[in-house]
Amino acid sequence: MDGSKGRLVGVAAALAAVTMLAGLTAAATAGVGQKCPGTFRVLHDDRIDNMPVPAGNYAITVKRMSCQSASDYFRQFLAAAQNGLPKGWKLFRGRMKFKNRKQNVAFRIKRVGGGGGGAMTGRCPGTFQVLHDDRIDNLPVPAGRYRIKVKRMACQSAAGYFKQFLAADTVAKGWKLIKPKRKFKNRKGNFAFRIKQVG
Repeated sequence: MDGSKGRLVGVAAALAAVTMLAGLTAAATAGVGQKCPGTFRVLHDDRIDNMPVPAGNYAITVKRMSCQSASDYFRQFLAAAQNGLPKGWKLFRGRMKFKNRKQNVAFRIKRVGGGGGGAMTGRCPGTFQVLHDDRIDNLPVPAGRYRIKVKRMACQSAAGYFKQFLAADTVAKGWKLIKPKRKFKNRKGNFAFRIKQVG
């Protein structure tokens, strides 16, 4: 395999996990708070340093760095073996912001549009059907339709966990049930979802 073919194979492998839509790398340099053109596509639910990154399109805003560099770092963070940040970078989860103090650069990500299992925070579309009276730990879950509201996670993931908890009659390790709110919270990942019967 010659060098040019090797490079093409490497690019194809990278795009298999995460792809960038056209236009994101158009800006060579960017100043303070500049929004990059285009969006960055995450193909499957992922996480960076315990912050959920649901599948979908992401807008990137940069500060004192190029859009090309920001998108490269975003891809690198997602691809890391433990999904952690390299030395020198800090994550501000509430703002979904990544900052390198030494280089004095930063960028933020924001999920935009649909796809990937629903919004990161807010009410999920549609309802979840519970076929028979059930319970999760000491929380009764009568048969019926339920709306799911998520916080910092994908609707598809929340529905999957809800199904898992019902099948096991208990929450999984690392999760906490807040019964009065009918809320399930992941202590380590700092994401959560709530259920509400609607029919």
